Amino acid sequence: MRFQSFVRPNRTSRFKLLFIICVCLFPWTPAISATPIENDPKGFFGSLWGHSLEDRADLKEIDSIDSLRIYTVKRGAPLLGSTELESVKLYTLDGKYARALFHYQGEAIHKAILQYLRNEFGKTNNPYGSMIRGLSQQYTWRGPETEITLTYHGFRERGTLTVEGRIYAPLFLDALSANSY
Repeated sequence: MRFQSFVRPNRTSRFKLLFIICVCLFPWTPAISATPIENDPKGFFGSLWGHSLEDRADLKEIDSIDSLRIYTVKRGAPLLGSTELESVKLYTLDGKYARALFHYQGEAIHKAILQYLRNEFGKTNNPYGSMIRGLSQQYTWRGPETEITLTYHGFRERGTLTVEGRIYAPLFLDALSANSY
């Protein structure tokens, strides 16, 4: 009788410890499961990270907050390969290209973008993406200078593609948080 009462509390505490570890590690699973980029593009959408976007005739500035400037295409919808997307925003920080954010809608477009990214940057480690909250999927490619994240919410059929320079990402987040006060 005494042995059974000793075993149960230990077993319960082990399960609690395992549960806590799993909960703490869950947010990091997409980062851990990122596919390495063999040939890092060192930029995206026609520009290299750290370069100015002011001289590009196909872009127009749509917003600015202190040292942060946001650009989009002047005419038509942005193209990724041969796939037409809903919108694009290109961000510069202190005049240096730091991030591209694309929005799209529809499962067919999602599959076309995913195939484009797999062809350009390598097949993903997880063929089905990392499942997040039911019908959402997230794929990540990471190179020495570029990180690409594709997120698709199946229940809304909406997706985002975020491509950012890894050097500028922390500075970009600092600038956003400084402007939120």
